Amino acid sequence: MPFAHRAVALPLAGLAILLSGCKEPTASTAPPVVHDVPATLSGELSSQSPINLNDGSRTHSFDLQLQGGSLYRVESSGALNQPVLLLLSEQGELISGPRNEALFLQPEKDGRYRLAVSGKDASDYGPFRVELSTGELTNDGELQPEADILGRLQAGSTNNGNHYSLQVAEQGLYELVMRSAEFDTVLKLRGKGLNRTDDDSAGGTDSRLLTMLPEGSYQLIASGIDAADQGIYSLSFKRWEMPEGVTLGDGDQLQLGEEATGMLTGHPQTYRLAVEQAGLLQVSMRSDDIDSLLELSGLGINARDDDSGGGYDALLSVVVEPGVYRINAAQHGNGEGVFTLHTELTEVAPLDDRIAPGETRVGRLTEGQPAIAKLQIEQSGRYRITLRSSDFDALLGLEGEGVEATDDDSAGGTNAQLELYLEAGEYQLLNSTYGNEGTGNFVLAVSAPL
Repeated sequence: MPFAHRAVALPLAGLAILLSGCKEPTASTAPPVVHDVPATLSGELSSQSPINLNDGSRTHSFDLQLQGGSLYRVESSGALNQPVLLLLSEQGELISGPRNEALFLQPEKDGRYRLAVSGKDASDYGPFRVELSTGELTNDGELQPEADILGRLQAGSTNNGNHYSLQVAEQGLYELVMRSAEFDTVLKLRGKGLNRTDDDSAGGTDSRLLTMLPEGSYQLIASGIDAADQGIYSLSFKRWEMPEGVTLGDGDQLQLGEEATGMLTGHPQTYRLAVEQAGLLQVSMRSDDIDSLLELSGLGINARDDDSGGGYDALLSVVVEPGVYRINAAQHGNGEGVFTLHTELTEVAPLDDRIAPGETRVGRLTEGQPAIAKLQIEQSGRYRITLRSSDFDALLGLEGEGVEATDDDSAGGTNAQLELYLEAGEYQLLNSTYGNEGTGNFVLAVSAPL
């Protein structure tokens, strides 16, 4: 799991002297004490700023009057890159931090504290702004859409975490995001047949789930990846607008010969397709957003493809009998994206010992026995010959009129394709498997002159 976004922890030996390079403020130079929250504080690190002796970085501090037990959120912005934040007691003891860019404070007692803003290293300078706000901890209970809360994870609660119930009044696309600067987050969503887990889709060590939720109640568990994880986290729950044109929902029935658009949000979606007559079924999955992965199952068929449609698109060509089939639309990797499914069924004659330009035929291989077909070319020109199978790794060969050519994967995936110039004459096509291993149905197609 990537740790690029974890907070930068300064060496423990340096914490005790983190501000030892600062001059003690006199009564006339002491910064004013900030009493009221929310507050916006601003400053700048320059060559004139006090120096942290542990790493040579520059620092700027603010005096705060805080209430014991209250939760404070500190967030930085501005030109200063990823400033380091920490909170010290009036006696110089470390209370919270160090963290990059954001810090949660929860002092045990009322008193005066010092918030220090430092550069990541000795070369970091620039202006910055710090937003200080208060918050409340919500470690369980019911969450409605548009909720944005803070919680605290206790050490040792990785298996159970903090439990929330989600109430969805209307089916739609919903997003859950969990962030923490203090530990590596994990989100788990359960209910109504859904079982989703994520630990880093929000970037770095933060978690994100984007998924379709039917109306109903769900259980959400906010936890860490390690048993020792503890600290403050933020958790948001909101509804997304469905992209325009999306008509498919998980579990819907597809119609032969029609196009339908769906959306993947990190987990596969499954659709049903009823076929009333035998033929060649072609299923395509196209997308500009994701790397498509397509599966077809039913009546003894288990076909899978990820790139036979060209680029990152998927295409299946399978001989089917009447019945109901399941089409699984998935993707390589995470993220979300819109895709289009198209299904088409055509009657195709079986392959005998001949095939002509412009024809598509279906056949079957037995292991170690290639299927041979003659190809008569009446008009010289460029032709495309394709051998597809969801059952084996196709190997296509052509011989005749002084030409010899073979291919095993130019049609994408494990499908074979030859595109070449042929003079008028008779040729022989050898339809077989790579390594002479495998058996099953295949589709052989010869184009008209290109």
